[in-house]
Amino acid sequence: MERLGLPRVAFPLFLCLLQQDDLSQDDLAREAGVDKATVTRHVDELEKAGLAIRTVDRKDRRIRRVRVTDKARELAPIIHSTVRAWHDKLLSGFTTEERYAVFGFLRRIAENTRQHWEEIDEEPEDNLHQENRNPEADF
Repeated sequence: MERLGLPRVAFPLFLCLLQQDDLSQDDLAREAGVDKATVTRHVDELEKAGLAIRTVDRKDRRIRRVRVTDKARELAPIIHSTVRAWHDKLLSGFTTEERYAVFGFLRRIAENTRQHWEEIDEEPEDNLHQENRNPEADF
């Protein structure tokens, strides 16, 4: 990614934007599973690299929207082929069915994680600390 001039730390956000352009920073944080401060820092990096721009939402001036640039769209095919090549390396020796299963499991883990963090955000502070537990008991 660095050879393409892409900030490595911002890569997950960049992939989100390539899949779903023109997101609010809050939506981008939710989609990428990171906090708002992280989005702000990484979008700064993407802007410096000429890959994204922030604009004020037309209906609500408090909202900042993030869009990819033409330069980013030109890089998209290279990015997607690079990601596919990386997946091929990681999943070498896996059957097609196993590959689908792995990505299905990872999607479920990501969704469970997202739901967990949303629940924690909604819980009162007193409920956040549980007794010491044996982590092996969860398996």
